[in-house]
Amino acid sequence: MVVFAVTGVAAEYERLRAEGAAITAPLRTEPWCERSFELTDPNGIVVRLTEWVPPSDA
Repeated sequence: MVVFAVTGVAAEYERLRAEGAAITAPLRTEPWCERSFELTDPNGIVVRLTEWVPPSDA
């Protein structure tokens, strides 16, 4: 697995989904303030794009 920290992860999710990328874990926000999704490249490598988000009570 390769993980990239990015900004605008929701926009990247929509862009890649529209392009037909193999999304293997949908966009989700975790309790530890991480928003991410995963896709798998044609070679089987899992790529996670993640963005740190402020706590919901902030």
